[in-house]
Amino acid sequence: MLFVHASATETNYNGHYELADAKAARTFSLDVKQTGSRANISFSAAMADGSGAAPDGEGKGHVEDCVLSFTFKDSFNNEGTCTLEFKKRVYHLSMTVIKVVDPSPFHFYGNVLLKKTLNKSQ
Repeated sequence: MLFVHASATETNYNGHYELADAKAARTFSLDVKQTGSRANISFSAAMADGSGAAPDGEGKGHVEDCVLSFTFKDSFNNEGTCTLEFKKRVYHLSMTVIKVVDPSPFHFYGNVLLKKTLNKSQ
């Protein structure tokens, strides 16, 4: 019998993600480029009608115990931490702002449900 510890199997988060709710009044996309356990992340968000703040951001992180953890800085100079994890057929993105410069885009952050739309980033 062969037993494999969960952390011994590599979780691959490479890809393009969008909101799981197709009827949302906002858009949110996340791109992950992962090499080994290291990852580069970028994201963008906007209201579907074009109103309000439309943040872009990027960050770096790593995968450990099947969870992608990363830090980010957005186009409003806010900074934060995130985790991305696959649970119950969707990806759960948790975004926490730790340095506030401009709260305008905060309604896009928090807990976000995503679906993977491509296995490689755009």
